[in-house]
Amino acid sequence: MQCFEFALKPTFVTQKCLVKEWGGPAALKGDDAKKALTIGFSTIWVSNHGAHQLETSPATIDILPGIRSAVGPDVEIILDGGVQRCTDIAKALALGADSVGVGKPYLYGLAAGGTPGVIKAFDILRVELDRAMGLLGVGTVDELKHYGPDLTKRRITGSHAYPMQDLYSRPNGY
Repeated sequence: MQCFEFALKPTFVTQKCLVKEWGGPAALKGDDAKKALTIGFSTIWVSNHGAHQLETSPATIDILPGIRSAVGPDVEIILDGGVQRCTDIAKALALGADSVGVGKPYLYGLAAGGTPGVIKAFDILRVELDRAMGLLGVGTVDELKHYGPDLTKRRITGSHAYPMQDLYSRPNGY
């Protein structure tokens, strides 16, 4: 079966065909999560790669709770984008992610020390995640996911927090 269309963005028809051809678990990144489930995807990948070029796109952590609410508790959600430390991982798990993609930390480890550097980077992430969970009063990832929404609070930051027109009229120039 020919699944490919010559277009910059695949359609749901193309994606449905690919899922059928694949025959196994499949993740979709960057489309309508509820519709993706109806055509056979089993995992939703929440990402904003390219957001540094398109700085007005929402942060993945900000849209995660809405996606979790839309798809329910039984759909696997992977989050990536902007994850650099374990407090980011803890927040993502608390707000509904089942797993979290980390790109920069392991790449930094690889650049600094090869394979041992990658192992060290993951060791650091594990220690930091354990510390963050301890500070939140939970001992396991399951507890973090269960109590997560009550443990986290998003605060508004950045220039969009101040609706004033120019940079200099914002408090402290921010």
